[in-house]
Amino acid sequence: MTTNFERARWAEECVRTFADATGIDTIEDAIGDLIANLGHYADEAGLDFLRIAAVGIGHWHLELTDEDSISPLPHVLILIPVVRKLAS
Repeated sequence: MTTNFERARWAEECVRTFADATGIDTIEDAIGDLIANLGHYADEAGLDFLRIAAVGIGHWHLELTDEDSISPLPHVLILIPVVRKLAS
């Protein structure tokens, strides 16, 4: 059984490596920038980043209450509003 503590250590190693490679000062900023860069990578690889992110968030949420859960993932919806520029 993998614990959330172990999952967090794996993530910490990735984020610290990314922060060191990019020179980002804070872990919070590194996490946000890494997520954005994963989106760019997914785009280049022809993957559906928002679907992958929603599945990942679902796993995280489910594991908060049951680290070993085989329950169905919760439905996660990510909405990004489209902002249109007004004509000059």
